[in-house]
Amino acid sequence: FTMRFASTLAAAVALTSSTVSAFVAPSSSISTATTTTQLKMSEVEQPDVSAYMTGARPEGTENYIMQQTMVRVKDPKASLDFYCNVLGFKLLMYREFPQWEFNVYFVAPIADASTIPEDEDGRWAMCMNTPGCLELTWNYGSEKEDAKYVYNTGNGDSTGTSDGQKIKGGFGHIG
Repeated sequence: FTMRFASTLAAAVALTSSTVSAFVAPSSSISTATTTTQLKMSEVEQPDVSAYMTGARPEGTENYIMQQTMVRVKDPKASLDFYCNVLGFKLLMYREFPQWEFNVYFVAPIADASTIPEDEDGRWAMCMNTPGCLELTWNYGSEKEDAKYVYNTGNGDSTGTSDGQKIKGGFGHIG
């Protein structure tokens, strides 16, 4: 993983000068040690978003956190390997629901695994109060489905569409 990251980073750094030029308007220039020119990235008029950065929280939301995002997975083992062994998340808890044919796995970026409670109620409380928790949901049998039944991410591909047309918009990423 570290070697892949290092080689990817090196390639990205090597491409920086040619990549930056693709984003610079023809009339703009890149900052140098002696001159500085502000780059305009878009000709589209942008909304003033400053109030969203400084405004007070609405009443009643003081304790709100972005607690979890649910992601459907086709292979729980491969997904847990990725989130836990690559990204460093910890499995907080899992539950099996055979009567409804699915399992859920709650993972989160927990620095110290010893803080994860031993009892089920404590684990559930931790899941419901940990920002950035992911709920990985595996529907039984989804690992056997054809590609035409795969969820479309909405990122400009035709996966999962009935007409083969690409979709624009929709789910982007978890970052």
